Amino acid sequence: MAIEWDLILFVNLVLCIIIVLLGTLCYWRSHESLPLFIGAAFGLFGVSHAATLLGFKIPLTLPLIVIRALAYILVIYALVMHLRTSMIAKETQQAWVDFFKEESRQSEDDGKNPEQK
Repeated sequence: MAIEWDLILFVNLVLCIIIVLLGTLCYWRSHESLPLFIGAAFGLFGVSHAATLLGFKIPLTLPLIVIRALAYILVIYALVMHLRTSMIAKETQQAWVDFFKEESRQSEDDGKNPEQK
């Protein structure tokens, strides 16, 4: 297997490495899973790019397809989980807002009409 120099693949590999490092750093600082999943997915893309640059494109065609598909699935999973948690957080926040609005209305009603008790 001879090394196949391709500038586009090399740049993609370098960018994948940077994204993996940033995703790991963001995870360490925030403990949120989204950057970790995105970094892992780009790590898989990087493996695919490195294997192609090293000349394993033809003998590893099927495994490389599986690796890339797993990377895309990982990004999809990470975004769906982020969407789910952000939607739950927004719904919870709105529920608290509605609860306190109702409580304040009841307090105002109790203060205005003490004869109705």
